[in-house]
Amino acid sequence: MKMHLDCANCFLNQAIRTGRLLGCSDRCLWQMVKGCGQVLSQVNEDLPPPQNAVALYDMIAEKAGIRDPFYKLKKESTRHALGLYPELKRKIKDHMDALEAALRFAACGNVIDYGVSSDFNLLKEVEKALGTRFSVWEYNAFLKRLSKAGWILYLGDNCGETVFDRLLIEELKKPVKYAVRGGPIINDVTEEDARDAGLHEVAEIVSTGYRAPGIVLKECSDSFRELFASAPMIISKGQGNFETLSDENREIFFIFKIKCNVVSSFLDLPLNTMFLGRTKAQAG
Repeated sequence: MKMHLDCANCFLNQAIRTGRLLGCSDRCLWQMVKGCGQVLSQVNEDLPPPQNAVALYDMIAEKAGIRDPFYKLKKESTRHALGLYPELKRKIKDHMDALEAALRFAACGNVIDYGVSSDFNLLKEVEKALGTRFSVWEYNAFLKRLSKAGWILYLGDNCGETVFDRLLIEELKKPVKYAVRGGPIINDVTEEDARDAGLHEVAEIVSTGYRAPGIVLKECSDSFRELFASAPMIISKGQGNFETLSDENREIFFIFKIKCNVVSSFLDLPLNTMFLGRTKAQAG
């Protein structure tokens, strides 16, 4: 996906919202607004939004004077999700199809996204997860690919959501390599964050080698690109990963909530609905 004109307004809102989350003064917020204008003046509109967002969050970190502005929020999100883990584990075990239940919970965990909004109710999402209607639900194709895969490359997204990923990985019953960002960006998962969620106990943690809030393959490390090319099955969590991989010419199973009008229009699917499946091109 490429940048859309609506992304400019989204970038500005992200700068202001992040500054307020950090408790920045009005003076600092104005500096972020001006800095956002400078970032937008240099964006490459042919690149996906998450790739251009690296410069935006570098600017925010610089103005706020904090290298990892979301560090405390990431820890908080993981602690909160871990508190839900035993009950969710029980619900999955008691469900007639444990894998389907784990997939649904993994999708609902995608609401934890400070790059889009800080106004979400995780408990409410969890309560309705098992009955949530998906706008795309390619479960049978997912099962077919899973049955043939010797191992899985699982592309992580946000902190807190990582605990929901762990629940799904435990039901996949296959070796998993869990990909994390190459450095801190928004509330996206790094190796430290993945370990906080206990993912090292159920998967091998690997880095993309790049810190965009998405998977920009040409910027990733050689070792990660090799993994991506050789993976018999890829599960991609989150809208940012979808935006950067939607045009890739290989099968990828995306799991995320459609959170913005740009992605909604791109897919021709309703806003705020859940997605489990491939793009039309990838599905053949």
